[in-house]
Amino acid sequence: MVYRLLALDIDGTLLSSNNRLNRQTKDAIQYVQKKGVIVTLVSERHFHSAAKVARALRLTQPIITHGGAFVSSSMDHPVYTSKIDHSVLMQLAEFLETYPCQIQMSHERLSISNRPLQKNLIAKMTIGMNEPLFYPVTYVDSLSQYLLENYEGATDVKVKLEDKKVMDDLEKSINDYFPSLDAWRTSSDSLTLVRKGTSKFNGLLFFAGQLGIPLHEIVAVGDSVQDAEMIEKVGLGVAVRNAPAEVKAKADWVTRSNDMEGVAYVVREVFRKQIRVH
Repeated sequence: MVYRLLALDIDGTLLSSNNRLNRQTKDAIQYVQKKGVIVTLVSERHFHSAAKVARALRLTQPIITHGGAFVSSSMDHPVYTSKIDHSVLMQLAEFLETYPCQIQMSHERLSISNRPLQKNLIAKMTIGMNEPLFYPVTYVDSLSQYLLENYEGATDVKVKLEDKKVMDDLEKSINDYFPSLDAWRTSSDSLTLVRKGTSKFNGLLFFAGQLGIPLHEIVAVGDSVQDAEMIEKVGLGVAVRNAPAEVKAKADWVTRSNDMEGVAYVVREVFRKQIRVH
């Protein structure tokens, strides 16, 4: 089998636990690109952050960011977007503001958040994301008022609420009242909302389709539950050893952990004997 596309998750897969991009991994990516294989990133990170990693790897193709909602090689010219419509955002903001929760609405340029309910929560406002400090977060008193004055969509909305029972009720209500959204729990107190059908796999599927590359010619490597669908459905799905058991169960192969250069090991083992792709 000749594989033409290598899709890599960033956090927990490509980067080590200390968020470093190791030299061995960089060299492996350069090696596979010289063989004519296209390399892309498939990440939940915002475009700002993922693009920095792409530049470090000298990637030239579009990358798949915001959990599949924004596919692009530049900020201003995306090849694919899947955003929550402004009208839905308005209704969602009004609904969420009836709960004692922290809300963060994001798109490729910035995030908008309601002001923290407690001062000691200010450090938690990039909810569950390993984002750099240069990613702008604007704090407002009322998200619904902000949306009245700013007509824009969102790639994702993150909600943080420490009362588990109230969060369970909130999640059920969102599923009942907002059928155009998909929701999943990233932890017991955190919820992520996206436009229905938005996923890493669907972003990758669109990107591969633009290149004319079928699924069986793709290698995908990841570690999280959000990576499980693409790992299961591509030609060769690889989970790193530090992935949860349910993700590894979907994989064709389990490589070394991210701290043991698992991506570099995949490249050596899978692409070493592959002839150059034309």
